[in-house]
Amino acid sequence: MDVRKVECQTLVIGAGTAGIEAYKSAVKDGLDCVIVDSGPLGTTAQRSGELPVSLLMSAGQSLHAIENLEDCGITFPSKVQADTSNVMVSLRAVRARATSEVLSFMYRIPENKRIRGKAKFIDSHTVVVDDCIEISFNTAVIATGSSPLVTYEQSRLKNILTTNEFFELEKLPKSVAVFGSSKIGLELGQALAYLGVDVAVFGQRKLWALTDDSILTVAHQMLSSRFNLYIDTFITSMEDEDDNGYAIYYIDDRGYENYLHMQSVVAATDRIPNVGGMNLQNIGVKLDRTGCINVDPETLQTTVDNIFAAGDVCHAEHLSSIAMAEGRDAGLNAATFPNLTKRRSQVRVDIVFTDPVLAIAGKTLNEMRDYARVTGDTFITTEVRLSQGHYRGLRADGGILSIYTSVKNHKILGAELCAFKGDKIAQLLALAMENELTVDTLAQYYFFNLSAETVITQAAKEAVKRLNKK
Repeated sequence: MDVRKVECQTLVIGAGTAGIEAYKSAVKDGLDCVIVDSGPLGTTAQRSGELPVSLLMSAGQSLHAIENLEDCGITFPSKVQADTSNVMVSLRAVRARATSEVLSFMYRIPENKRIRGKAKFIDSHTVVVDDCIEISFNTAVIATGSSPLVTYEQSRLKNILTTNEFFELEKLPKSVAVFGSSKIGLELGQALAYLGVDVAVFGQRKLWALTDDSILTVAHQMLSSRFNLYIDTFITSMEDEDDNGYAIYYIDDRGYENYLHMQSVVAATDRIPNVGGMNLQNIGVKLDRTGCINVDPETLQTTVDNIFAAGDVCHAEHLSSIAMAEGRDAGLNAATFPNLTKRRSQVRVDIVFTDPVLAIAGKTLNEMRDYARVTGDTFITTEVRLSQGHYRGLRADGGILSIYTSVKNHKILGAELCAFKGDKIAQLLALAMENELTVDTLAQYYFFNLSAETVITQAAKEAVKRLNKK
């Protein structure tokens, strides 16, 4: 077969969130750039990630709010019966409008610069696409993203779903077992429960990325009161029941054997980087133990100088905002190589939009312990329970915030929380950390009354008290 040869200055592999931003950044100054992609057009975040999950949660919370109007003194003459048969149709309609922008951009790229197929590296300056196109380049950006992990046991089940397939269903299933207490597993499980689906979420005590036992305990209690969350269970058997669904046998955290029958099973344990078949290790690109590409966090340069990586393929933070920023920076450095620009550091913010919200700002408790061992700096942990009258007045009581403060300089270095409107609290804490505000400063700041952010002032005041005793 004849092999078509193509040359370019920068090659971008992957047309998801990070890849598109890398391409835009690389061509900004007229650089000759080619983009290669093997998957369905449209970003993962829009097709099966943040966008459809958030739309499903929005629908669930809207229905949940109606069902709880009696708490506000509002009643209906008869019980409201919700029809959720068109939820998935509505979700896909909104998703289609969002993905159309990506498709429009892709089709504006000249056809000879937009190649469909799977790329495999021959050397550090050459890839072959589907054994029929050979591309020579000066620099490259790998932004191939990640895919849902399906374990061997799960793969033996017929028609098991991942988020890639779930959002293509015509209607909501009557019952679903979600395996995984990951971000998407928790969000999907609660959204479906609020929409009236019989849900069981199986996971570990270590929900998502939380490491603080106090936060985990409250999160378990609050989430379990809203949907069936089974932690630290042992699945003894999963069996297909032909067209009738699945039989799931498991031993719970108290040692009792249980049985569940579910119409559908969704694998949401984790995601793995899309690096298979790319021949990366043979050309010197190193991977970590999880299969992610090792990069210099300041430049996004891999262990091969002229090759960069961005997005899910190089870390476990599956966030479109991070992928966009990394794509832009990787594309810029690929375009200006060997003159590299160091990335602006930003305090980490990670959020799970459950009800209540789980969030991390800055370092986790485990990361703080590592930090203390390495630097010799000690820190204090300050907990605030959101149970005072103020939060009960907002009907938002029951949460918890833990902040981790340096004893040496009184700066907040990290926080974990489980709270209503926790996304706002986490992002404001991250901004405070970014500006290196001390707890002494935050303790004197008064937020508007009846706002969730007032917990920051409470936590800061408590931290100041403890620091003054040392």
